[in-house]
Amino acid sequence: MSDSNNFSHSAAIFPVSDLSKSIEFYTNKLGFEKTFEWGEPMYYAVVKKGGVGIHLTKRSDGGRPSKYHRALYIFVNNIDDVYKHCKDEKIKIVNDIEDRDYKMKDFDIEDPDGFIITFGNGD
Repeated sequence: MSDSNNFSHSAAIFPVSDLSKSIEFYTNKLGFEKTFEWGEPMYYAVVKKGGVGIHLTKRSDGGRPSKYHRALYIFVNNIDDVYKHCKDEKIKIVNDIEDRDYKMKDFDIEDPDGFIITFGNGD
């Protein structure tokens, strides 16, 4: 494991209660593109925007995500544009945009299943 160049990329996997509703949220509200689906009926999909990919899988238990393990931080180039877009789309913002003491300007949204997605931009 000493060769860091061997690592290619990663994917966040969100177990969701309603796959169609989640795909609609990420594509219609946040501008992601659905690039993959699997199963008949479909129970797994991938949405992407730029270098960010989110894998969505149908939850089998119908529960909500753990409040301790439900976050994704997405680094963006123009935080103000992303914030305005989320406000315009009436996306639930759970932590307003602010310059943080950790040298980031960021804000949090919540998706239909309760996953917290933070958009941030650093100096």
